[in-house]
Amino acid sequence: MEALRARLELELSQVLLHTWISRQLARVDMPVRLLRFPLGRLQHGQLRDFELGQNHCQAEIGFASGPALRFRVRALDFQPDSQAWRLQVEHLHFSGFRGGPVLNLLPGKVLEMMAQQANQRLPGLLTVHNNLELEFRLEPLLQKILQETPLQTMGLGKTPSVRIEHLELAQNLLRLTLRASG
Repeated sequence: MEALRARLELELSQVLLHTWISRQLARVDMPVRLLRFPLGRLQHGQLRDFELGQNHCQAEIGFASGPALRFRVRALDFQPDSQAWRLQVEHLHFSGFRGGPVLNLLPGKVLEMMAQQANQRLPGLLTVHNNLELEFRLEPLLQKILQETPLQTMGLGKTPSVRIEHLELAQNLLRLTLRASG
């Protein structure tokens, strides 16, 4: 039997992404620690503001437990061979809890903490570089999606592969091109 091959070009709207991110944030429940000091807790997040622009994204996230986070990232480039999306954090500001002022003074440490927690759930997902640069590796995320989604119902075999060929932020859109086979 011949393997199925598909190439999808998607434009995900800001509204669709806002809805999906909001659903993910509503389930958040995690402690915030810097080194070994507890600084509060993030629970039941809500996306208060979200904007996609040409090569940038900015958002404000609030949590029922009090903390809020405002950030802006700029997309530097996407490397299809390594499935890595390089992002530059341009703004990161915490408020609404006692640890906020401390975290605002140490944005590099905050990114390292976030990467460590993300990598505990999906090993290899985030790497922090100098100057608040993040490397977001899509391979672990794609593998998780493949494991959790019954792709056999879409005609893909038991060991499908998915690669992102193109990824960019545009005005009110996230554009991506996927190639799947299996």
